[in-house]
Amino acid sequence: MKRFINVFFLTFIIVSISCTSKSIKSHREKPEHLTILYINDYHGHIRSFKAHFKDEHKVGGMARIATVVKSIRQENAGKKVPTIFLCAGDVLQGTPMSTMFKGEPDFICLNKMGLNGMVVGNHEFDYGQVNLNKLRKLADFPILGANVVSERGKTPIFTSFFTRNIRGIHINFLGLVTEETPITTHPKNVLGLVFLDPVETAKKIIEEREPEGITVAVTHLGFAMDKKLAESIDGIDIIIGGHSHTKIDTPIVVNDIIICQAYEYGEFVGRLDLDIEDGKIAGFKGELIPVTEDIGEDSTVKTVISEYAKRLDKKLDEVIGKAFALLDGERENVRNKETNLGDLVADILRGTVGKDIAFINAGSIRASIDSGDITAGDVINAFPFGGHLVTMKLKGSEVLEILSHFALIEPGSGGFLQVSGIKIEIINGKIKTLGINGKQIDVNKTYTISTNDFLAAGGDGYKTFKNGRDYLDTGLVVSDIIIDYIKTHKAINAKTDGRINKD
Repeated sequence: MKRFINVFFLTFIIVSISCTSKSIKSHREKPEHLTILYINDYHGHIRSFKAHFKDEHKVGGMARIATVVKSIRQENAGKKVPTIFLCAGDVLQGTPMSTMFKGEPDFICLNKMGLNGMVVGNHEFDYGQVNLNKLRKLADFPILGANVVSERGKTPIFTSFFTRNIRGIHINFLGLVTEETPITTHPKNVLGLVFLDPVETAKKIIEEREPEGITVAVTHLGFAMDKKLAESIDGIDIIIGGHSHTKIDTPIVVNDIIICQAYEYGEFVGRLDLDIEDGKIAGFKGELIPVTEDIGEDSTVKTVISEYAKRLDKKLDEVIGKAFALLDGERENVRNKETNLGDLVADILRGTVGKDIAFINAGSIRASIDSGDITAGDVINAFPFGGHLVTMKLKGSEVLEILSHFALIEPGSGGFLQVSGIKIEIINGKIKTLGINGKQIDVNKTYTISTNDFLAAGGDGYKTFKNGRDYLDTGLVVSDIIIDYIKTHKAINAKTDGRINKD
C-alpha cells in the first residue's frame, strides 16, 4: 500500500527523547516535509500539576503546551514546513477546573493555540449534549466523529471527514470515537445518538471518497482498537490516537500505518515529522516531547488560565479536614484493587442513606488525596464527575449478577468496583466467597443498594442495576457528600480491611 523512504532529520528546539525511523534510499533529493503535533486525554489539566504525589516538580499545563506548539511552528515556518496540531479527544473531565467550567477555558485555550482539529472523546459527553453543543460553537476548529449518528435520521452529528491542501499536499482527516461511549458516560448524555462500529465506518468512508494524498485518522478508540483499525483497512496512512492513555514514545507501524499516542494529561506533546514525495509518505520520524517546568508559559494562554483560576481557587481553597495518610486514588491502584479511598467513599455513600451495600466504579475516582490538610478542591479533583447518589432495591441473585460481571472485569478497567457492606474473593474470574454484612449472600433476599447514577443507569456494562426497584435519585452530588462528611468528621484515618480480594 505504502512505502516509507528517505528519513530526514530536523533539529528540535525542544529537549527531545530518542526516536526511531524506517528508511530506504529516496529517488528524489528534496522531498516536502510536514510536522504533525498532537495531544490526547488531557482531561481538564489546563494547569500544570504533579504527575505523582511524591514529585517535586510539576508537568504539563496548556500554557507550556502552547509554547511547545508555537516554538515548533515558528521553527518550521522559517523552513517553509507546514505544522498541524491535533487533539485525540477527552479534553473534558478530571479536574476541578473542568468540573466547574465544563470545558469552556480549555476550548478558549485550544482556539488561541491554533488547534487544527480534534476528535470528540467519550468524556466530551459527560456534561450533556447541550454543553457539548456550546463548546462546538465556541471552537474555531473542526470536531470530528464520523461514527456518531442521530438515532432518528442516522446522519453524522459531527464532522466526518475534511481535507486541507497545504503547500500542495492533500491532507485528509477522519475522526472516530469509541462505540463504548454509551456505557462510559451517563446514558442521558447520549440520548438520541448511535455509536457505530468505527472500523466499518472508516471502511465505508474510505471506499466512498477514495481520498488522494495523506489520510490521518484522529481516533478516540484506544491502542488495541487502533491496531485493529490498521490491520483491517487500507487507505489510512496515520492514526493519531487516544482513549487508552498509551505512551507510545516512538511511532508504531502496523500494516504500513503509523500509529501515535501521547500518554495523558498533557505531560507530553507528540511530534511526527514526515517526508512527502509525490503526495505520499516517503519517511517519518517521531517522538514525545516532555512538557516540563523548564519550558516557559505562553503569556496569552496563561492569561486565560489565570482568569479562570482566580474564580475557581476562591471556592476550592477552603480547608475542610485532615487526612492522616495518603488516600489512594491512583489509577493503577484503584482500578485493580481495594484502596483506602475506595473503601472510604463506598462507606460514606452507604452510610449517608443507611443501606446494606454500596458500589462505586473506580473510573469515577480520578486522583489521590495527599495526607495533611484536605481542601474542597482536593475532593473535587478526585471526584470530578458530579454524579448523584442513587438508592434502589435488588435481590441477592441480582447482586450476584453484578459481582459476576465485576469478577470478569479486565485489569485497569474503570469498571472495577469499590464496595461497602461486601466481602468478596475472586480467583480466575470466578467468585469463591461472598458475604454481605458478615453473612453469606442470600439470593432470595432483597438488599438495599446505594451507588452513583452512572452505575445505576447501567454504566460500565453493569446492566443489572437497571432492574433496581424503588429507585430514588437523591439529587445529592457525590463530591458534595464527601466534602460534607470530611467537614463533619474533620480527621480522616482510612485503611483497607480486606473486603476485596481479586487475583
